[in-house]
Amino acid sequence: MPWWKDDNIKKLLFLFSVGFLVAYFFYLIKGLIFSLGLAVLLVYLLNPLVSILERRGTPRTGAILLVYLALFFFAAGIFLYGVPRIIEQLNSLAETIPLYTDQVQDVIRSVQSHYVNLSIPDGMRQVIDERIRWLEDIILQQVKLTVASLIGAAGYVFKILLAPVLAFYFLKDLQLIKKKTILTLPEEWRKDVAGILHDIDQVLGSFVRGYFSVAAIVGGLTAASMAFLGMEFAMMLGLFAGITELIPYFGPVIGAVPAVGLAVLHSKWLAVKVALAFMIIHQLEGNIISPKILGDKVGLHPLVVIFSLFAGGELYGLTGMLLAVPVAAVLRVILNFAYGKVFVC
Repeated sequence: MPWWKDDNIKKLLFLFSVGFLVAYFFYLIKGLIFSLGLAVLLVYLLNPLVSILERRGTPRTGAILLVYLALFFFAAGIFLYGVPRIIEQLNSLAETIPLYTDQVQDVIRSVQSHYVNLSIPDGMRQVIDERIRWLEDIILQQVKLTVASLIGAAGYVFKILLAPVLAFYFLKDLQLIKKKTILTLPEEWRKDVAGILHDIDQVLGSFVRGYFSVAAIVGGLTAASMAFLGMEFAMMLGLFAGITELIPYFGPVIGAVPAVGLAVLHSKWLAVKVALAFMIIHQLEGNIISPKILGDKVGLHPLVVIFSLFAGGELYGLTGMLLAVPVAAVLRVILNFAYGKVFVC
């Protein structure tokens, strides 16, 4: 029988054709990838709550609506309490950027005046001057980029509002979507693919729910401690610390840099107190919060995590570092399956 008449070959060609069309479709709607990603994130966060209500006898659609109602009140509270304060802090930040820039330049001139009388060779002095100017340019660029990104986030309002709508239908038909996807595959592939997808789902679910829980706790503790110490932009500093907490190992350091930098411009003693606050929060996170919530659910060796973070940061910056660990965990699942098929079976 010719190869093109084989049923499995027909199914493979069909799947490749569908895969190509789906990839091309996603390319056409690449502007909505953010909404789809946020919808998937909501599914991972909300599905355990929906499942709990469903096991207690609530119809799935009703369970989703109840969870959405609770989410609405939570989001409304954040919108009514948090958004006005974030806008207020953004306006204050925009007004104080020139002042902070002048203060940074004063610090740089002070450093220059301290070593100008030292017996430093002219070549080394020139290198130091160039490095100081380079550092100044980097700081100013990062401040401008941060403000521009925060202002540009307003353009994502429609995409953010679209995500819960997509997540509702994903949650409603989640099992049906999984079943239909498996049934499109050749019968001999179904068990293996179902196993891989289950493992990937477990890894991503553990990462999303665990790391986001830890990040929310750390962000809240940071915002509260910064407000207690009298720091400006306490809410924004807490939000930044929470986001960077998603980056293992380096996240706490990255999250502390803006707060300590702002504190230095006020006083050295305030900078010391801010640094101590971050050290205490980091110790709580590393020794109590993360072990209780995360354990070792992602299952990656620390060297693999560090290498993944460097690779993600080199390729896509902060976004790459945020996505590095879940991507590495998914690749681990796929490689373990391939190794088992090639060398074990």
